[in-house]
Amino acid sequence: MAAKTFILKYWPAIIVLFFSVPFGRFFCAWICPLGTTIDITDYLFSSFRKKSQKNIYDGRKIKYYLLAFLLISLLFSYQCIGWFDPLSIATNVYTVSIHPYSIQIIDYFFSYFGDIPFIGHFFALIHKFFQNILFAYHAPFFRAHGILFFIFVLLITFGMVFRRFWCRNICPMGAIFALVSDWSLFKRTVSSSCTSCGLCVENCGMGAIGSDGKSTKEGECILCMTCQKVCPENSVTFRRKQSIEHRSTVDLSKRVFLLTGLTSAAVAPLIKLNYIKNTNKGNISLIRPPGAVDEKEFLALCIRCGECMKVCKTNGLHPAVLEAGIESLWTPRLIPRIGYCDYGCVLCTRVCPSGAIKRLSLEEKREIVLGKARIDHNRCIPWVGYVRLPELEKEWQDFNCGVCEEVCPVPTKAIHFNTYVDAQHREIRRPFVREDICIGCGFCEKVCPVLGIPAIVVEGIQPQTKIIHHLKSSSANNFLTETIGEWKRVSVPVTYEGKEKLYEYIDGGAEPYLSYSFLRVSQAEYIGEANKKILIDIWEFGSPEDAFGAFSKDRAGRDIQIGNGSALFDNYLYLWNDIYFIRIEPREGNVLPEEVTYLGRSVINTMPYKKVSLPTILDYFPQQYLISESLKFFHKKIILDNLYISDNFIEENIFHLSEKTDAALAEYKSSIHEGALKLMIIQYSDDDTARMAFDDVIKLWQVWSEREFTSGILHTFEDTSKYSSCLLKRNILCMTFLSPNKNDAELLLKLVSEKL
Repeated sequence: MAAKTFILKYWPAIIVLFFSVPFGRFFCAWICPLGTTIDITDYLFSSFRKKSQKNIYDGRKIKYYLLAFLLISLLFSYQCIGWFDPLSIATNVYTVSIHPYSIQIIDYFFSYFGDIPFIGHFFALIHKFFQNILFAYHAPFFRAHGILFFIFVLLITFGMVFRRFWCRNICPMGAIFALVSDWSLFKRTVSSSCTSCGLCVENCGMGAIGSDGKSTKEGECILCMTCQKVCPENSVTFRRKQSIEHRSTVDLSKRVFLLTGLTSAAVAPLIKLNYIKNTNKGNISLIRPPGAVDEKEFLALCIRCGECMKVCKTNGLHPAVLEAGIESLWTPRLIPRIGYCDYGCVLCTRVCPSGAIKRLSLEEKREIVLGKARIDHNRCIPWVGYVRLPELEKEWQDFNCGVCEEVCPVPTKAIHFNTYVDAQHREIRRPFVREDICIGCGFCEKVCPVLGIPAIVVEGIQPQTKIIHHLKSSSANNFLTETIGEWKRVSVPVTYEGKEKLYEYIDGGAEPYLSYSFLRVSQAEYIGEANKKILIDIWEFGSPEDAFGAFSKDRAGRDIQIGNGSALFDNYLYLWNDIYFIRIEPREGNVLPEEVTYLGRSVINTMPYKKVSLPTILDYFPQQYLISESLKFFHKKIILDNLYISDNFIEENIFHLSEKTDAALAEYKSSIHEGALKLMIIQYSDDDTARMAFDDVIKLWQVWSEREFTSGILHTFEDTSKYSSCLLKRNILCMTFLSPNKNDAELLLKLVSEKL
């Protein structure tokens, strides 16, 4: 009902429902695994139950109202049946909570006896047998298993008061069987020989028999036949017809049913609200099992049974908690840090009973893209270690790490190295991800040696795709020719156009580029002599100013006078030309700086000449002592968040940055003092917004600062021997940061004021 489709796999359910018409609630007594479990625990609690006062509310109506709530919620495609389905609950309890502990106990037991001489080998063979039949070569662990186990313990604890408390009062499946049991061919009847001894009342697990021993509560009898077995007078029989005086009905209130319907209609849509998804602009980084259907359909189909988690060989599948809202609670997700998706395994696609995970062959599964790996350069050992190359030349340390590349199961390897050999012939290798062939299995994240948050993280892709790229024509493709000198293009250029496609290309790092007027990015890989490989990215923006902004955000190194702007860092090259930002990165082999320079110059030469068009706001920056390569141009706060302007973290958007603002930040070096200071200028669309930003900035710096100096329109603040100054002129806000002395901070703003 939730998925608006007929699922043929559920044919056993139709048979059970069909047989429930003539046989009533036979399933509850003879088949239901949760009912069997509760029978066992109820037996253990029999001594406690005799002492109890049984004053807990016997709410048999609740299961009918709950059933109504669940059925109405399905009309809104909200599927929470799995939370109350006894089959799902039983499977989850045994899979997520009981099974792991059982394996742990068995492992401890046989490991202890396995070390005993002479008999150890015999116990090892038995241990292997148990590992095979329990499908557990290591003890699995499931996060949040304690929550489920607590709920289960709470559920069976009611057995101290009532037998089968769940089955009597809560189970919505029992409510369905109760509704159809009125047509049952077997109804409890009591003859006149009954002495009302009470044995049948005492032994009835469902409490379906009235206190007189003769009447039976409608829909509550599960045909366990216990009353017939214990009756000393043989007064109890099961027949087609039941006298009216022996029938006791459950009084269901129409008013409560109406209230239940209204509640469901109001609550179900609210449960579907997802704050995390909304704040991430519709993107949730959950990694679903391979073969998972589109997320919306997946949530409607998944019955939260835990079968896929049970068979996962690496223990990588775990229940989701609230990462994607209440709607996805207890659905399966892959957590690579705990366990990866085995490249040669399709077990989870075989056991899903609902079709939420499609059945896949091994070949199909290996082409499914679950997510994309992303390397955090601020945590990756080689990337962090080799930032200090000038220092390392004096005292060499080897920071090469290739664990992620070694374990990558993709035949052509989705993780490669760009390699640089220095003057001493020492090899420097930095890993990068080939996102076009990465399948997001998470093996790299699992084995990353960085403690805590790994340096390489896999982010989920929804819907899952195959390793096929649908290309779009782009003017940038015209600049990625088949050959560039001796370099040959490996394959046709791939273009990612628009916001959604950019998330596919660089999910997790797309937002900074989207803060500019991003149109598309085209990429192509080239191969040269000695199997050297490089990757060329050409980013296209809506204006030259925004292209410069993207260039200023990423550039590092020295200017080599190519195009409208350039920066060469080791064997990485960043270029800006009109509306294009070009990035050239080495991929394999010892790519030399001269080679990337040649490639960059060749790409620029294919483009029409355009005069430099810098953002107007840069005209306000004084040129004296300006470190020109430090200039950053941007619009939104997401760029400023990655620029250091204060020892304190600025959480709120106090500068009121938006797509309507032009902002720039630059560093200045004083001729007298060693320390550098920073200057930021923001141009607003109107004076009122500028005034609000100025007021908010003043208030915040007053909180942070030790002293404040006011001189006309200048406000200067001192904090731990560093000075910040602020100036507002019409719709332009100017501010200096981290100045080593008060005079430099104020002098720079005075120069800006003169330009304004």
